[in-house]
Amino acid sequence: MRGNWLYRVLLLISGVTVASGLAQAVRPDLVLRVIGGDATPASLHFFAIVGIFMVLFGGMLLHALLTAGDHSVAVLWAGLQKLAAAGMVGLGVAKGIFSWLALSVAGFDLVSAILIFAYRKRARGAARGRL
Repeated sequence: MRGNWLYRVLLLISGVTVASGLAQAVRPDLVLRVIGGDATPASLHFFAIVGIFMVLFGGMLLHALLTAGDHSVAVLWAGLQKLAAAGMVGLGVAKGIFSWLALSVAGFDLVSAILIFAYRKRARGAARGRL
């Protein structure tokens, strides 16, 4: 699966997830300001925690993509994280917690989840073909 367009896109997505998660962990106030959330001590702290988990899941996906072997479980959970993030950000917009600009974040996560699941399906099919 290495070398195809989907693999390269997922490398980019995982890198963006790590970088944006790191930015969110270090500067949660900036991220909250961009998406229209209130910056309270509690929201800043929890946004930083979410940023750390973005770094961890993005790093896990990047590691799974760059190392040999069957990492379909890690890819599955990375896709589930993206799907859950899209849902929760969308819910935050619906509840008026975030501005409509946050829908771009939800959209990125939703498209990422779809691509991750597509990659996993292709990779598992390719692995079955080699058996």
